Amino acid sequence: MSSLALVVLALAACTAPTLSQEELIGTWVVSQSPADVPAEFGSATIEFTDEHAFAGAGCNGASGPYSVVGNRIRIDFWAASEVGCDPNLHEVEDLLYSGFTGLSVDGEEIVMPTSAGEARFIREG
Repeated sequence: MSSLALVVLALAACTAPTLSQEELIGTWVVSQSPADVPAEFGSATIEFTDEHAFAGAGCNGASGPYSVVGNRIRIDFWAASEVGCDPNLHEVEDLLYSGFTGLSVDGEEIVMPTSAGEARFIREG
């Protein structure tokens, strides 16, 4: 095998897996919370429709249009509701909002890099 072929194979092995928006559609629930966050983080969800992503934990919520680029989920702009809630829910929602635009896919999980550390979500089911 030529050295060029080996380089091409090596680069192909490092390429991020791709997925379609159709594969994201549905509700995703927490499989791993960041350390030292309120227990209410476990109620957080991310939901994808064919055009929008939504994140929330039972009080307020954020949403925006999204696209998929390789293993990245791009949310370029979003809006959130802001009503009075339990202080722990507000903290959880702030964490969700801190990572909402940095979502990626790792195997069967969505990874969210929050300001308190990494959170992971799996498809509800």
